[in-house]
Amino acid sequence: MGKDIHYTYRPGTKLTPEQIAMIEAARDLPVEEDEDNPEIDPVKTPERYAALMRAVAERNRRVVEKLREMG
Repeated sequence: MGKDIHYTYRPGTKLTPEQIAMIEAARDLPVEEDEDNPEIDPVKTPERYAALMRAVAERNRRVVEKLREMG
């Protein structure tokens, strides 16, 4: 497996030719499925999508409840 390279972009900073080449090369790479974080698509995986929507609704309910408690 290749080495991960991380860049922190700061507004106004120009990319180097090497960075531009890496980005352009990445466009041609195949999409890799992530086993730890599978795709959630309402058409391809409706069960996962429904579970996600339930989890988001529950999280939002807890956030609203907490905000009401705070005042």
